[in-house]
Amino acid sequence: MTSALSERATVLVLDEDHELATRLDTPIDADGDDEARAVETHAAVPDAVGDERITDADVTVVVDGPGLERLRSVDRSGAVVAFVGDPTGETATDPLVDAVATTPDALAETVSWLLARDQRCGSRADPTHTPSRIEQLNAGMTELAAVRSVDEAYRAAIAVAETVFPEHQAVVAVGDEEWVEPVAASSGVPVEDCNRVRVGSGVAGRAVRTGDASIAPNPNPDSRYATLLTVPVGDDVVFQLATAGTEGADEFDDDDRRLAELLASHLEETLDRIAVNETLRAEHDRLLALFTNVPDPAIAYDYVDGEPIVRQVNDAFESTFGYDAETVTGESIDDYIVPTDSGSEAEELNDRLQSGENVRREVTRTTADGHRHFILHVIPIRLDAANAAGYAIYTDVTDRREREETLRRQNERLDEFASIVSHDLRNPLSVAEGYVDLVRETGELDHLDRAADAISRMDELVADLLSLARQGQSVGETESVSLSDIARDAWESVDTGNATLTVESDTGFEANPTRLRALFENVFRNSAEHGRDSPEDPLSVRVGTTTFRDESGAETDGFYVEDDGTGLPDDELDRVFESGFTTEESGTGLGLAISERIAEAHDWTVTARAGEDGGARFEFRTS
Repeated sequence: MTSALSERATVLVLDEDHELATRLDTPIDADGDDEARAVETHAAVPDAVGDERITDADVTVVVDGPGLERLRSVDRSGAVVAFVGDPTGETATDPLVDAVATTPDALAETVSWLLARDQRCGSRADPTHTPSRIEQLNAGMTELAAVRSVDEAYRAAIAVAETVFPEHQAVVAVGDEEWVEPVAASSGVPVEDCNRVRVGSGVAGRAVRTGDASIAPNPNPDSRYATLLTVPVGDDVVFQLATAGTEGADEFDDDDRRLAELLASHLEETLDRIAVNETLRAEHDRLLALFTNVPDPAIAYDYVDGEPIVRQVNDAFESTFGYDAETVTGESIDDYIVPTDSGSEAEELNDRLQSGENVRREVTRTTADGHRHFILHVIPIRLDAANAAGYAIYTDVTDRREREETLRRQNERLDEFASIVSHDLRNPLSVAEGYVDLVRETGELDHLDRAADAISRMDELVADLLSLARQGQSVGETESVSLSDIARDAWESVDTGNATLTVESDTGFEANPTRLRALFENVFRNSAEHGRDSPEDPLSVRVGTTTFRDESGAETDGFYVEDDGTGLPDDELDRVFESGFTTEESGTGLGLAISERIAEAHDWTVTARAGEDGGARFEFRTS
């Protein structure tokens, strides 16, 4: 490639945006005396452009990382301009980039200056080239892009102005509702020596009011500065250059004005960026405070390969689930708190969340205190967006569910009591009333014995009903009890006739002794009354410990009560614990129901089955 420039400049835009390339097709005039140089602009996708087109380009415009990577693969000597929205991003700050533009107008201005510089110098690679003012301005943009506060932005703009406009003094002033106050000035000019003006008056005050740039004589006759170049920056900031020359407004030309306006534009973008960042930071701080202090456990998550990966958890999560933030951050939350026996519930939930749904449902999760029930409310950051990040909040409803379950059981018992009262008590009451009427009609007192039997039957039913109602309550205080001692005490308090009790093995476990004794009494009474054809028949009852094994092979402890009597019909094994179920006309059908309620109050389960000798066997699983 020769060092001399061709008459036609070439600009290559590594992007599919042909409209952007068209806006750069403008003639370049190096200094106003030379013949204008035509510009030929091309747009191309980085992967599809050839090496020769890249090396022949006087200026290459890149918009992203792939464009930069394409440039790295070839030798080139043309300038590189990054056209990006963020002047602090990776593309804009890459070492390959010579200049940055954030708007189409700024891009056209920057490309124009770069091509004019090359035309004046005669070669793009001239080592003796002195940076032009536009190059100095673009170099200063890096400093502006790096600032993080408003005051830093003002000082950085003054520093750039001192480089681009070394013969002039610069000042930045900020307006409020009444005054335009200087906040930064060139070195050697104390800010406090700069005059403030009212909004609407003076050159700076009018610029804030009207938003118009101007080159005008200094209206202050006592000032040492003859001419002012004033450019508004946004709605309430002014950038101003001052010259001590005596030629008036002619001392600033159109190039000065364009450069000042470009600097002001970059300063405005920087101030806007800082304002947006401060707003986002404040919003982030508010959200973080809300997230951290919400009383319910909460997590922030991202979906990675179909898994909800934890980004952050709050204090309530750590205390509820027993995992600190360091343990679960970066991990799938399902691996830590979803129960292993939950089936496909978590998978179905993830499918809905990955499609961007807002989910609210009741779930069971493993906490530091065991399984608990929660209302899970999951809120994606973007609804209807696949694999969107979001927040999940767990509201514990375990106590509410337990209250609802207790209320449900109470309602069921009320239904049972109503049924028993309306049916079982009505029968003996009718019998008693009938015999009393016979006594009145006939005077035969023998009928009163039959009425008394019916009343005794009613008394027995009422006693069992009261017992059934009480056994549905919680067990209260528990203590370590002996299976053998409780069983023998209960046996002594029941009329079992000539039946015998054998305790085959003993163990200790936690229970309420009074309630457990009532459990055995009702089971023993059931065996004595229903386990043989007549009270004179012999009956043997055995009590002992047993071990239960589930499908996985895990073992749990328990005890049994078994007799060698007539046994239970196979088709009625599932009904023996129902209130009111009995195989004898004289039975209340409440004894075994009471025993089951006592077991349930202890969180045990009871099962009825046939005994080894053909009798009835009742097994209680206690762990």
